[in-house]
Amino acid sequence: MQAATLAAGAPRTIDEIITALNAILDRALREGERIGYFAALYERVTTNVRRALVAGNVFQDNARMERLDVVFANRFLHAWEQHGAGAQPSRSWQVAFGALDDPAPLVVQHLLLGMNAHINLDLGIAAATVAPNPAALEALWPDFKKINEVLARLVRVVEDELAEISPRLARIEEIAPSLEDRIFDFGIDLARDFAWALAKDLAHTPADQWPRVIAQRDATVAELGGALYPLHGLAGHVEKWIREKESNDIRYNIQVVAE
Repeated sequence: MQAATLAAGAPRTIDEIITALNAILDRALREGERIGYFAALYERVTTNVRRALVAGNVFQDNARMERLDVVFANRFLHAWEQHGAGAQPSRSWQVAFGALDDPAPLVVQHLLLGMNAHINLDLGIAAATVAPNPAALEALWPDFKKINEVLARLVRVVEDELAEISPRLARIEEIAPSLEDRIFDFGIDLARDFAWALAKDLAHTPADQWPRVIAQRDATVAELGGALYPLHGLAGHVEKWIREKESNDIRYNIQVVAE
């Protein structure tokens, strides 16, 4: 889905992306919908990217980075639209959206399921879309790292804020340090490298073969999503222990993530 071939009516600027994300967020707040967790996080990320673009001293090529942000965000927006219409988005997003009606996953698990689909699948596709050959992709690398730094900083902030929703979440490192990475640390650096590997694969693949490469990655990412919830064994017991004290007020939780 290249910027020049976005669907009619799709957002085409970062400001339009933020407007679209806020529309999802506002409905989630009114209706108490768990998609608001990911929408709140993503709106914050996108707003921070916009500020970096306005500052003009973060990215090497601001116009290219806005195109990347628009193509990237439209993959989530389109997947959510498909889901709402009863169609089937990517398998990775099906896993994330399939958990939304289940009261059992922790807020952080909903966030991780969305990040899994969007970073491990969508980000690599978006990067290859705006930089569709090896030379262009290599030129993108420094800015690609920068946008992931913005995401990583914000994820760390949100992790701290989640203690307000889930008091026992803050104690997981103290109680079960060996489980922390597996359960709650998405691993932004690892996800970035995973996304970049997909972008490189696509940049070296003829356009008519992209669907095959994407389908293979989608299957892998969907499997990774399936490992995020439900958890089993000791991790499952820790998950249950955390859930006992987690807020089940969806509207309140969304506001905390959105702060």
